[in-house]
Amino acid sequence: MKVVNFWKTLFCAALAVTAFSACSDDDEEGGYSGMPEITVNGGESVTVAGKLEGGKLEQTVEVVSKGDWTLTFKNPGDSQWVTPSAMSGKTGTTQLTFTLGQASGERSAILVLTASSKVEGFPLTDEATITVVQSDSDVPTGNALYSENCGTKVEKVDGYWPYVDKFEGWTRGGSLDQKAVTYTGNSASVANSGKGFDPAEDETTVVTGPPYVSMNKSTSVFNINDINIASNTNFTFTFTAAQQVNYSGGVVLGDVTDETIRFSVSTDGSSYAPVALKVKKVASGYWYLCTAEFKLPAGVSTDKIWVRFDGYAGLENHGLRIDDFKLYEGGNGSELVVPSVDYTKGTVAEAIAAGAGKNYEVAATVVAMHTQGILIGDASGVMLAFLGEAPAVAVNDAVTVKGTTELRNGVIQFGKEGLSVAKTGTGSYNTPAPEVMDGTAVTAYIATALENKAVYKYVKYNGEFTVSGNYYNVVIAGTTTKGSVAYGKSEWASFNGKPVTVEGWLLGGTANYLQTMATSVTVDSSTPIVEISAPQQFAATSPVAQTLNYTVTNTTASAVTFAIEGTNADKFSLGAKTDNTIVVSAKGDNASTAAYTANLVAKVAGATVATVALKQAAPASGEDTKGTFTSMSQFISTGDQYANPCGLGDGATANGNNASGFKMGSGSKAGVFTSGAVGVTGDKKLGFYAVAWKGKKATIYVKVDNGSVDGESSFAINANETATGNPPFKLTGLNDADYYVVSLKGLTAASTVSISTSPNFAADADKNTGRAVICGVQLF
Repeated sequence: MKVVNFWKTLFCAALAVTAFSACSDDDEEGGYSGMPEITVNGGESVTVAGKLEGGKLEQTVEVVSKGDWTLTFKNPGDSQWVTPSAMSGKTGTTQLTFTLGQASGERSAILVLTASSKVEGFPLTDEATITVVQSDSDVPTGNALYSENCGTKVEKVDGYWPYVDKFEGWTRGGSLDQKAVTYTGNSASVANSGKGFDPAEDETTVVTGPPYVSMNKSTSVFNINDINIASNTNFTFTFTAAQQVNYSGGVVLGDVTDETIRFSVSTDGSSYAPVALKVKKVASGYWYLCTAEFKLPAGVSTDKIWVRFDGYAGLENHGLRIDDFKLYEGGNGSELVVPSVDYTKGTVAEAIAAGAGKNYEVAATVVAMHTQGILIGDASGVMLAFLGEAPAVAVNDAVTVKGTTELRNGVIQFGKEGLSVAKTGTGSYNTPAPEVMDGTAVTAYIATALENKAVYKYVKYNGEFTVSGNYYNVVIAGTTTKGSVAYGKSEWASFNGKPVTVEGWLLGGTANYLQTMATSVTVDSSTPIVEISAPQQFAATSPVAQTLNYTVTNTTASAVTFAIEGTNADKFSLGAKTDNTIVVSAKGDNASTAAYTANLVAKVAGATVATVALKQAAPASGEDTKGTFTSMSQFISTGDQYANPCGLGDGATANGNNASGFKMGSGSKAGVFTSGAVGVTGDKKLGFYAVAWKGKKATIYVKVDNGSVDGESSFAINANETATGNPPFKLTGLNDADYYVVSLKGLTAASTVSISTSPNFAADADKNTGRAVICGVQLF
């Protein structure tokens, strides 16, 4: 904060009660007679820097003064090595330069500029300071205009580190007001990445430690938006970086180079200019200091800049952590040069048909919007333009959109990198009547999205609304895919647990989530909803009847009927029904070699409103199962490729034979699989094939609930080159060394078996346990 001269304050206070206008900026014959003012580069202080070799600095300081000024050294001895181009000046603007003597070590000097004048005989002064630093360090000295260390604490939300736009612990520091800074990105989160990334002791003066920005994919983007630069035009930006290049019993860190991550700067938040990085190891560890120097282009006037990190390779077992972002005034970089982009003009349909990675310009109307994107439409169709920030337009605005297309969730959209949206007037779009979708239709749509053949469509669907933090989802009857309301309105959070009707535009989807830009979410008071508690697997022999709970919404229990449908419907039967329970039984022992499966369905007025799976375990085979690569039904995971554990996938094979089982563990977590009820009693043996992830190590552990393991219960398993990638797995080279047998004692029909890569049998964040693929799990 600037210190105001006491006499200046006193004098102005006196003027407030007089009729005189002595505080004038007008020059008089005897010189300036108004209040003195002085600034350096538009502010109260500035820092300039030079190398130890000395010489004239390229950086200049613009001194703007009202009143004559003089320059003095706070430490008079510093005048022996700092030579200013002037020691005094008059009212107006002066470009001040400096010449430094040669030095053997880092040093700095503070120079004080004092502007003075007399008003009504009162002597008044105003001051500004210049700090001159001489050093060969790559870290600029002095106060950073902007600084960010990602705070001191981050917590997972629903088991995941928060994305950069959801993290609330940003510090937004610096000598300038940086409250307006925002953080956005794609596949970029804020994480506490564990001890493997901790800086070495001699790095801690530069590297603050966790949390860090984490970027693990080739699609990862991290943006720092609206950095306040005041009137400065010449900058040095620094950040620290560490890169995981492998995982072998823990994080393996490696080198960071000037090509590890791409750094670019924008003066308008739309077009970005790449800036070369200088990279230097901080000290004895694997953290690196990255430095970028640049100037604003001549003729560009802005008080904000935007910076972007992208272009990371995102290879397997690789991960980048970046931190300690700082922007300094001064540097020796070149002017920013924004690459020119040629856009093809076309319709929405033409932009979609062109596919990903194309630069298009489309004139359209805003059809719908959420907090970070807009849906645009013309006579040919609609498509999403994802800005990553609040759109500055409204529905029915006519806009021109320029950007690059990308494939996301099975549909083509405009990605936010380089995206510009300009309002051109007022338009209109006739939204079609919604297509009503049930669970079957949702599943069919997701199948096309997974094949990258989904289309945008306006729909309506019903289900139970669930809220978890900022995530709004809808449980839809008849499908395992949930409706995901993209960037929902905060007032919808009050619908948690209630039946709702969602109306809006489908934006594609994944196996787990149907992406929806909702135009409305309303509480549904008409569609019947029935929820049934999940049944346990029936034992293969002497099965016991189960009483399942159910609840009803928007209907009555008396209106609900139950039925058993599916492949083995004749193997199950229904018992007594009350207003909140239904009894289900397996009719007898399972005499086949495979599990019996069917569905318990709830219906209202003949329409199915809820479904749960029924299963009766297959009996144990009674003999060694070496050479069998399919698993008993109790030992098959139904989790998709993103789950932990996950299934081996439809069409999975081992040594050319059909295979089933599960994969558990990930690059950052241990895995644990627990079987269904074994359905057998007494002493049995458990046989299975197990291999570790390609090029990795793993140990698996076995335990029994309602029983015990007799003998060895943990095994160090061998890596297999074909145990990699995503389902369906095609394993080859499995041999006798990959086959394991565990003796189990005292089993009951309700016993379960757990297999884990962690001795704690928990899916904890543990990078030291490895990943395992297991198939051919049989009891005999």
